Amino acid sequence: MLFTYSCKKTKIESQICLHNSSIDYLKRWAVVYTQTDNYDDQGHLLKSIIVYPNGYFQINSDFTYNLFSDGVPINGKWNINENCQFVLNPNTNNERRFSVTQLSVDSLTILQSINYTKITEHYAAFTCPNYSSLEYKWDSAFTLQTSYSIDTLYQAKYTYPGGYYKFNADASYSLLTADMQTSQSGTWGIAQPGCLLVLDRNKPNETSYDVQKLTADSLTIWRKDTAARINYLQHYVRHK
Repeated sequence: MLFTYSCKKTKIESQICLHNSSIDYLKRWAVVYTQTDNYDDQGHLLKSIIVYPNGYFQINSDFTYNLFSDGVPINGKWNINENCQFVLNPNTNNERRFSVTQLSVDSLTILQSINYTKITEHYAAFTCPNYSSLEYKWDSAFTLQTSYSIDTLYQAKYTYPGGYYKFNADASYSLLTADMQTSQSGTWGIAQPGCLLVLDRNKPNETSYDVQKLTADSLTIWRKDTAARINYLQHYVRHK
């Protein structure tokens, strides 16, 4: 059961009310880390756990949101209630209420309290990949493949297909899939909205990927196969 805050203003944990914010929070935020703190009934901290999931949280101006975290896609609606809480999936069984504890042009922190547990989610401004950051050979590390139905994810499994993607400065690419012994080549680019990595744009075999994480040494991309009803979270490492 969700912890409910008192109607008295002094009891509201939200330090920031998005209704009054002059900062543009309606954008994509990259996941930094999530901290879960468990307390006893006297308020003493029992355990603290920090995890670093991949993904992002996108807050849209039409009161919808998109959340991608470690391969699990979630879409829904949001609003701000009378207590200045940021609410996901309002008036549903999946409703989640957050206090906004930090907001700047490059950071967002939200806090959820559930009984004796506090979950703090930290985000940073999402930076779209540029061409030069992708112009390398990326070796396949592994893929998390998850089947889905209308409202359920199931049969998650790891595969190790091998192979590579090579993105060239002239907007061409080459692909080798080791398990299928197939190769492919074409053109690539970055498309808006969403900073999508798009292969063979405006062609029958066009494919787009959501870039979930990009570092100097790793690339994580996600795509949904609606025909097969499978999500693919593909992890690559930069070729050495």
